Amino acid sequence: MYDMEYDLLATFYDSFIDEVVYQEYLDLVNKYSSLGSLLDIGCGTGNLAIEFAKQGFDVVATDLSEEMLNIVDYRAKEEDVELEIAIYDMLDPIDFEFDVIIASMDVINHLSDLEDVEFGFTNIYNSLLDNGVFIFDVLSVEFIDAFDGYVEDDDDYHFHWESHKGDREHSIVHTITINNEESSEEVKIYEQTHEMENYESILHKVGFKVLEKKELPERTIYVVQKSERSE
Repeated sequence: MYDMEYDLLATFYDSFIDEVVYQEYLDLVNKYSSLGSLLDIGCGTGNLAIEFAKQGFDVVATDLSEEMLNIVDYRAKEEDVELEIAIYDMLDPIDFEFDVIIASMDVINHLSDLEDVEFGFTNIYNSLLDNGVFIFDVLSVEFIDAFDGYVEDDDDYHFHWESHKGDREHSIVHTITINNEESSEEVKIYEQTHEMENYESILHKVGFKVLEKKELPERTIYVVQKSERSE
């Protein structure tokens, strides 16, 4: 899905993080859940996972990138925080149940089509305790046209980030070039988004109830709760 690409980006990943979106996740989890078990799917370098562990959640931080998880492990030890880490693909069944599951910063957009979205949502539904909450975000279709590129420079590295439409409808291709004195790497990341009504239809079919839908400039964040499936 995106493990090799994100292995290359692991060292620089935090430079790409939208702090506004991360704060939304902190606020929404605390709004809709008391302390309990929390699964972070696609945790990246562990910013959210470590913060929730500090708050007292029993956190399992997962990603497809081993390098990302190495950073999570290092940070957790440095900050004396206890959490579990594991390589995990959301298209695989989960062996445990959680009070809260989160998938932040475009994780769902790495699923290539709506069939995979339904499969992933079903796995997540089955891995939530009764009345458990799933919080995720998806890029808006409008984002494809609105994004004009991103460049960041610092003393050690040069980043150039470009996004454009892919060959498939509502797909996005990100090209990230990372240069320093020792190396130059170009990474391509492919993401697929859909109209919000398609996601909402799948959520309803799987058995989720939408508690909140928060529209941000580039994405929509959903808070959904496990409820009984419609027959």
